Amino acid sequence: MKKNPLTGFAFKKSERWKIFLIMRLTMILLVGFIFGASANSLGQYQMKVNMGETTYEELFREIRKQTGCIVMYNNDMLDKKAKVKADFDQIELKDLLHRVLTNRGLTFEINREFIIVMKATPKTDDVKKYRISGIVKDKKGEPMPGVTIKLDSMLLGTATDVNGKFVLELPVSSGNLVCSFVGYKTKKIPFKGNKDLVVILEEDISELDEVHVVAYGQTNKREMTGAISVVKAESIKGIPSPSIANLLQGRVAGMDVTNITGAPGGGGTQVTIRGYNSLSVESGRRFSNPLWVVDGVPMASFTSPVTGTNGLADLNPEVIESIQILKDASATSLYGSRAANGVIIVTTKKGRKNQSAQFDVNFSYTYNVLPEYPVQTGGKAERNFRLLQRFNARKAYKDQDKNMYIYPTSYEEAYTKGGSYDAYWGDGTVSGNKNGDELQDSLNPFYNNSTNFYKYYFQATKTLNANIQTSGGSERMTYSVGLGYYDEEGILKGTGYSRINLMGNFIMNPIPMLTVDFRNYLAFSDRSRGVKSSGFSAGNEVEVIPGDPLSQSTLLPGNNSVTEEVLKGLRGVEEKNNTYRLRSTFGLKLDIMKGLNISNTISLDYSQNNRNYFSPSWLNDPKESLTNGEVSREYTILDEALINYQQIFGERHKIDVMLGYSYQYDQYNYIGGTAQNGPSDYVHYATKYGWPSLADRDYYTQALKDYQSDFTEKKMMSYFGRLNYVFEERYMLTATLRRDGSSVFGRDLRWATFPSAAIAWNFSEENFMQWFGALSFGKLRLSYGVSGNQFNQPYLAYGLLLGGQGSYEGNPIITPDLQEGYYNPKLGWEETKQYDLGLDMNFFNYRLSVTADYYYRRTDKMLSKTPIPGNHSGYSAMWRNAGALSNEGIEFDIKYDIMRTDDSFWTISVNFAKNWNKLLETYNGKDMNMSDMTGNSRSYIIGKPVGNIMGYKTTGYIQSEEDIKYYYRQDGTYRAIEKQYFSDVFYKPGDLQIVDVNGDGYINSTSDVVYIGSSLPVLYGGIVNEIKWKNFDLNMLWSYSLGRDMINLLPIVSTSKETSLYPIFEDIQKVSFWEKEGDNSTYPKAELNNFNDSWSPVIDRYVEKVNYLKLKTLTIGYTLPKNLLKKIYIKDIRVFFSGENLLNITNYSGLDPETVDINTGLDDGKNYPLARKLTLGITIKL
Repeated sequence: MKKNPLTGFAFKKSERWKIFLIMRLTMILLVGFIFGASANSLGQYQMKVNMGETTYEELFREIRKQTGCIVMYNNDMLDKKAKVKADFDQIELKDLLHRVLTNRGLTFEINREFIIVMKATPKTDDVKKYRISGIVKDKKGEPMPGVTIKLDSMLLGTATDVNGKFVLELPVSSGNLVCSFVGYKTKKIPFKGNKDLVVILEEDISELDEVHVVAYGQTNKREMTGAISVVKAESIKGIPSPSIANLLQGRVAGMDVTNITGAPGGGGTQVTIRGYNSLSVESGRRFSNPLWVVDGVPMASFTSPVTGTNGLADLNPEVIESIQILKDASATSLYGSRAANGVIIVTTKKGRKNQSAQFDVNFSYTYNVLPEYPVQTGGKAERNFRLLQRFNARKAYKDQDKNMYIYPTSYEEAYTKGGSYDAYWGDGTVSGNKNGDELQDSLNPFYNNSTNFYKYYFQATKTLNANIQTSGGSERMTYSVGLGYYDEEGILKGTGYSRINLMGNFIMNPIPMLTVDFRNYLAFSDRSRGVKSSGFSAGNEVEVIPGDPLSQSTLLPGNNSVTEEVLKGLRGVEEKNNTYRLRSTFGLKLDIMKGLNISNTISLDYSQNNRNYFSPSWLNDPKESLTNGEVSREYTILDEALINYQQIFGERHKIDVMLGYSYQYDQYNYIGGTAQNGPSDYVHYATKYGWPSLADRDYYTQALKDYQSDFTEKKMMSYFGRLNYVFEERYMLTATLRRDGSSVFGRDLRWATFPSAAIAWNFSEENFMQWFGALSFGKLRLSYGVSGNQFNQPYLAYGLLLGGQGSYEGNPIITPDLQEGYYNPKLGWEETKQYDLGLDMNFFNYRLSVTADYYYRRTDKMLSKTPIPGNHSGYSAMWRNAGALSNEGIEFDIKYDIMRTDDSFWTISVNFAKNWNKLLETYNGKDMNMSDMTGNSRSYIIGKPVGNIMGYKTTGYIQSEEDIKYYYRQDGTYRAIEKQYFSDVFYKPGDLQIVDVNGDGYINSTSDVVYIGSSLPVLYGGIVNEIKWKNFDLNMLWSYSLGRDMINLLPIVSTSKETSLYPIFEDIQKVSFWEKEGDNSTYPKAELNNFNDSWSPVIDRYVEKVNYLKLKTLTIGYTLPKNLLKKIYIKDIRVFFSGENLLNITNYSGLDPETVDINTGLDDGKNYPLARKLTLGITIKL
C-alpha cells in the first residue's frame, strides 16, 4: 500500500530550534519573576499578642505569623490543644516563651527560623554524669531538628538542635535511648560509654501521605483531586506471569481485566477502564485499551502482527515497584489525545539515597496444566447419534400439480417424486444414493474407538522464573540493576514463551543542584505459536488452538497414522518468533532555587520483531520446501521539557505549577519475503543461491519468490500545564490544559485542546466534623475534563492508494483504495468528556476505608466507516468522525483491617463496579452494520451497548403442520416460510419457530436478526485478602463477573455438524431433542444441519446469563526468623507457594467463561485455554 506524503505538519529543523529557544527564554523570565516575588524576611522578635485564653497551637501559629519562626515540638511533651493565657501588649519573643513554657517543665532554643521546644533538664549536681552525644538523620541523610531523645524508662531527655545534633548528660553509662518524632517510626538505640551515635529515622507513612505518581508529577492521597487507584508490588509478588496486565485482574475498582486467551506471551488480555470507549474498527482499539506509561514514557502495548507477541510481555513484572491507574479526566487529560481510555502508570524499582547495598535473588518453578477438558460424547454413542441424524435427514421436492414443496414421507415417495428421505437413501436413484461411510464400518477397529484428542494435544508443563536484583545508594547516587529470566512452556504442544531482560536505573547528583536520571531496559523474547502460517503478518492478537482436537472424531484411534501425521506436521513446521526491546531514558533536572526546577528528558522505545517460518517439502503440495522471513521495527523518540514550581506561603497556601513541552516521533518499518523449493529440507533460510525464482508448471510459470515492505511515520507536538492549589490542607484545586498537534489528522483539524479542572474538600478537617470521632479522614472530589483518542492509521486522512492492482501497457499502476481510501481533510480526534464525583473516607483510626465514584463519559466524533451515496466518485465508503457513545457507572472500593498488631495483620478489600454502556448516535441516526479494517462486520444498535449479540428471535418449536406459515411467492408458488434460497428444506415440525422480523416470508441472516444480549458484564470486581501472622503471609484474590450474555457455540455447532466423523462436544445423555408434538426440548429434531437455520447457534434461546467467581491467585509464604540468618550474612529468606486459576464457580455450560470473546459473546471453543498454575519459589535478600 502506498500512502500520500505528509503535508502541512512537518517542522523544519530551524523551526523546531526556534520553538526550543522560545521555551528556554520563557523559563528564564519566569525564574526571574519568581525570585522577585518570593523574597521574605523572618521579622522581629518584639511581639504583640492579645489572644486571651487560647491553645498552644494557635499561639505558635501567631508566633510564626509575626516572626516567621517555625515552632517545633513533640506531641508527647506538649498537648497542642492545651489552654494557655497570652495577653501581652509588648513583649520580647524569649520572654513570651519563658512565660508559657516554664510552668510545664519545658524550655526552648531559638536558632534562626526555628524554635525548638524541649523538656527542661533537672539539676542533679550530686550525681555522676555521663556525656552522650550524637546526630539524628532521615533516610536521605538530612539532619532532623526537634527530635525527642530520652532515656528509656526515665524522665530524662532532650531534643535535637537545628543541625540534628543532641547532647545528654545521663546518670548511667549504658542503656537505651528512645528517639521519636511526629511522622517517623520511634526507634530504640543502645548506647555505651561516650561513643557518638548516628541515628537514622524512617518515615511512618500513613496511607494518606504515601506518594503517588501522576501525570508529570507526584501527589499524595490527602491532596489528590482525581480518581486514582494504586497497586503495590507487594500485592503481586510471587505470582509468575509473562504480562503485568494479568496480575491486575480484580484489584482495581472500575478496571475490567479479562484473559480471553492463555497463550504465553500473546495478546488477548483485555484491559478496560470505565467501559468501552470506541467502536472496534481497529485492532488497537478492539478492547478500548488504556495508555501504558513506564517511568514517565508511553509504552507501545500492541500485539505484533509479525510474531503475535504482545508488547506488555516484554516488561518483567519483577522489576515493578508500583502501579497507578488514572481513571478520570482530571488525572488523565495531561496525556491529551491518548488518554480517553484511561492511563496506567508503571514505576520500576530504584535505589534510595544512603541505602545499604541490597542483593535479592528470586527463583520459582511452576507446574502448568489444563484444568479440565470439554464435555464430549464419544465412541458408540457418537456413532449412534450421527446415524440417527442421517436417518432423520429430509429434503423436499416440488409438486408441480400443487405448485408447492413437499417433504417425502417414505422411500417410495422420494423415489417416485424426488427429494430425500434420509441421507443414505437420497431419492433412491443410483445418482442420488450414497455409499456407506465410516459410521457404518463399525467392524473396522480403525473406526471403533473412543478417543479424547485433547489429551494428545495438551500437556502438563513447567515454568521457570529467576531474577537477580541489586540496589543501593550514597549521598550522590542511587542505583537499581536487575537481570531476569522467564521460560514458560505452553500447555498446548508446540507453544511457549521465554524472555531474558536486563534493567539498570541510575540517578546521580554530580552537584547538589543537578540530577541526572539514566534508565535502561533491554529484553529479548522467543515465542512459539500453536497455529503457524506461511503468510505475511500472520501474528494473531487472540491466539487460538489448532482445529485438530476440535474436529477429530472420537471414533478414530489416538495412536493412528492420521494423528501421527498431524502431530508430525506440528513438529515438522519450524517457526522462530523473536522480539528485541530497548527502552532508554536520559533526563536532567536543575534545581534553580528552593521549589523551582527545570528538566528535560529524552526517551527511546525500540522494538524489533523477527519471524522465520519453514515448512519441509514433505508437508507441501507440490513437494517443495517453503520459507518465510519477516522483520518489523517500531520505535518512538520522545523529548519532553518541564518547569516546576512549588511553594508554601504563610503555612496555609500551597501552590504547584508545571509547564511542559513534548515532541514525539513514531516510525514503523516492515520487510518480508518468501521463497519456495529450497535445495534441502535442512536449509531453512533463502540464501543467495539454491532457491530458484521461477518454476514451470503444467500450464503456467509460477513465481517462487515474493517480497513486501512498508514504512509509516507520524509526529506529535504538545504544550501542557498544570496548576495545583491547596489551602490549609482542606481545599484543593487542580487545573490542567494540554494542546496536541498530530500529523495523522486532516489539514483542517491538526490541533486539539484538552482541558480539565477538579476540586476537592477534606471535610474531615473542618471544626464542625470533630464530633464524629469515628471518622479519621473524609474527602469529596469533583472533576470534569476532556481527553482524546487517535486512530492508528497514520495516513487515513490523506486518502489511501493501492499499488500493484493490475497493469497498464505492461507497467505497474497505482489505484485509489475505493473501499475506504477517500480523502477527508476534516478527519480528526475522537473526543471524550468526563464528569466524576468521588468520595474518600477512612474510619476507626484508618482501619476502614471507603472510596466511591460516580462518572459519566461521553465520546463524540467516533471513527466510523460510512458509505458514500451514489456512484459519481467511484468510492463506496469513507472514514469520518461520526457517532457518539456514553459510559456511565459507579465504583466502590472498601478496605478493612480486621486485625493489625506489630507483627500481624489481616486486611480484606472488596471492589465492585457497574457500567452502563450505550451507543447514542450514528452517522445517519440509524442502527448500522460496519466492517473494521480487517474486514470483520459488526452491528451497532442505538440505545444498546457496543458489545452486543445479534441473532434470531424464536417463539418455541413448530409443533405441527398448523404452526407453519405459508406465503404466495412472486412465481405463483404457495410455499412455507423458509430460509431464502433453500426452498427444499422449508420449516417443518421439530424446527425452531424463527421470527420473520420483516414479514417477507423468508428467514434471512441480515434482515431478521435482532439484538438478543450484551457480552459486557453487569457487575465486576474483586475480593482481596492479605494476612500476615508472625512470619507467615497469605495473599488471596477472588475475581468475579456478573451478568455477561454469551452463547456456547461449541456443543450446538458440533452436534449439528453434517460431517460423518466429527466430535460431539455435548453430553447427549443429558440433553433432549424434539421428537413429537408438545416437546420443549433442548435442541430441534436430531437431523443433519440442513441449512434452514433451525440449528443456527446464534439464537435467543441459547443465550446464557453468565456469572462466575474465580479464585484467581493464592500465595502463601513463610519468612525464616532473622536470628537464624545473621550468622550466614543473609537478611531475609522467604519461601512461598502460589496457585493461579485454582477454582472456577460458574453457571456457564462451557469450559471457561473468561475466555469468551468480550466483543461478540460467542464461544466457539477455539481460544487458547487458561492454565492452572502451581508455583513453588524462594526469595533471598542479602
